[in-house]
Amino acid sequence: MEKQRNKPMWVLFAILLGIFCIGMINEIVLKYVQIRQIMHPADPVNVITNRLARAFGDESLPVWAVPALLLNWIVLVPREPGTLLLRWIPYLIAFLLPVLCALLRKKEIPLILCAIGAGVVSIGLVLVRFFSARPYISVLAAVPFGIECLLLILASVAISAKKKGFAITLGVIAFVLALLSPVVSAFFAGLTSGGSLPKGYPISAYISTQMRRFPLSAGTSLWPIYKAFAFVMYGLILVTAPKRFAKRG
Repeated sequence: MEKQRNKPMWVLFAILLGIFCIGMINEIVLKYVQIRQIMHPADPVNVITNRLARAFGDESLPVWAVPALLLNWIVLVPREPGTLLLRWIPYLIAFLLPVLCALLRKKEIPLILCAIGAGVVSIGLVLVRFFSARPYISVLAAVPFGIECLLLILASVAISAKKKGFAITLGVIAFVLALLSPVVSAFFAGLTSGGSLPKGYPISAYISTQMRRFPLSAGTSLWPIYKAFAFVMYGLILVTAPKRFAKRG
């Protein structure tokens, strides 16, 4: 029985890897659709490619907020397409880490690493908002990253402590957050450069408008589209983890 619990869960691994691939395809397609809506049909391929890279670069701004706006280590928005794509690598790693949970006995380790990443981004956004001379980012942008961090910390505790009910409950919460994630992406896509809602917009009307123009609104959101798929992965990990728990201890 112990040997069975320690074997990799290849079915779960395949499912998580499939979700990862679908999420990445969704990232690219959504950004491409968003770009095509605002560009001229006659624009050459290299212009479209550059704008696609820019979309990934804009979305990765929260990761680089502190070194760009507080420490002046890097420019806020590079012009080179290659640099813009490289800036998205931390998101790629964070998105891929949960896939490894199916192959590891200590499944909480990848989740802890994801929690640290989300926590660093959340704290960084707060620091930039209050201590940068150019606070382009709303402090609200730190909230979803903070919620993700908290969920993953609790998930790591539930799995390491083998708390079946706690793990399943957190898994259900993760699925709910996955459903809410696209709304959050659309919400942050329409904030002004000063990080606030457009004047005269009730929040309900604002969200409704952003959801109606979703591909255009969410392609470069501060809350990435892939997060919806990431929360599905978290949910699957949490609801399946109890099958590996020992009956005692």
